[in-house]
Amino acid sequence: LDLDEGEFVWADSAYPIDIWVVAPYKRPDRDLPENERFNNHVSIIRVRSEHAIGFLKGRFQSLKHLRINIHNEKTHKFTTYWIKACIGLH
Repeated sequence: LDLDEGEFVWADSAYPIDIWVVAPYKRPDRDLPENERFNNHVSIIRVRSEHAIGFLKGRFQSLKHLRINIHNEKTHKFTTYWIKACIGLH
């Protein structure tokens, strides 16, 4: 993943928190009031993101059935271009 300084990725709780990954807090930290609020905000962002992905998949059937094992730079670029093309057409 090629991110610029200050950029990050929103993730779900399956991902470990890292310098470039923002994920909800897990137990026991999630029980703190400020972390609970943070988790709620992350959840709202993730729901909106999932809705946007669902919308694109509904509009472009090619995305709904896009099954590519991203195992190298070539397949990563191909998949990225495919998704960008659909977003551009939208």
